[in-house]
Amino acid sequence: MSLSDAFLQEQLHGLGYREVAQVAIGMQGAVFRLGGEKVAKIWFHAGESELRTLGELYAALDGRLPYRTPRLLDLHRPGPYWVTIEEELPGVPLHTVAPQFGDAGWERMRDCVVEVVEAVAQVEAPAVLRRTTVLDEPDPFRSEGVSWIDALSGLVRRRVARFGDQLSPVIDNFETKVENLFVLLSDLKEPETRLVHGDVTAGNILVDEDLRPVTLLDFGLLTMPGDPVFEAAATATVIDLWSPRAREVEAAFDTEFAARLGYDPDHLLTYRCAYSLIIANAHDQDPYNRDTHVPLTANLFNSAQVAVLLSR
Repeated sequence: MSLSDAFLQEQLHGLGYREVAQVAIGMQGAVFRLGGEKVAKIWFHAGESELRTLGELYAALDGRLPYRTPRLLDLHRPGPYWVTIEEELPGVPLHTVAPQFGDAGWERMRDCVVEVVEAVAQVEAPAVLRRTTVLDEPDPFRSEGVSWIDALSGLVRRRVARFGDQLSPVIDNFETKVENLFVLLSDLKEPETRLVHGDVTAGNILVDEDLRPVTLLDFGLLTMPGDPVFEAAATATVIDLWSPRAREVEAAFDTEFAARLGYDPDHLLTYRCAYSLIIANAHDQDPYNRDTHVPLTANLFNSAQVAVLLSR
């Protein structure tokens, strides 16, 4: 089912907001500008408890990064969906102003993204993240006392159990590659726990006229207490997810992450494989029926570099 703009606006009219304009839409919900330096987000799947916990996370992160982050002002349910009222934050989405990969000046876009990833990696994970869920999972991703590797491996196993029938036909030697991935994950050293945003996209980074990051949006989808290297691996993939040159983009970011942050390329690739399995079916409940990520996951897993990594 596709939700019309008029239907979504009607939810906000019921709250007394008459002049609204849609500014963004994603698998989590739709965002509307309300005026008065406020925006509303209509959540397609989240319930009251999840959103109140998200508000706690927003509060815990306030002032912890060198950028603005969301702040929840109010919570309503005017119709079938919950609505949060939040502060309107400065900047424009990075993807609307950044050069494309291969074009002159792309390095400025890369540096902007790496700066954000590095900044997030400095933030100690707030306690509320021990109670937050990811994607459509019913239980907290990583409760107190659970290791990062166990939590991540458990999430990947659950996603593969649910959606492996869609992945197996399009990924060569799927079962063997997945089992070898779990071996590589189990061999990783348990990291120091830091904040992981989990969805650092070019739409969630807002920048000023000099392409400097000023706001980081959309915590919650895959926000977790974990390893900053996972953040880097995921970001290099999702930052230009649909590009036909995705592997080149990832390689360019990995080179920079290695140079600036000391991250190992095989460590990044291992986490990238885990991330790709996690998000392969993230759009399955999208009311706008947008493209599945399954072909993108298949492209990664069928690449020569992953074939080598997962055959060791």
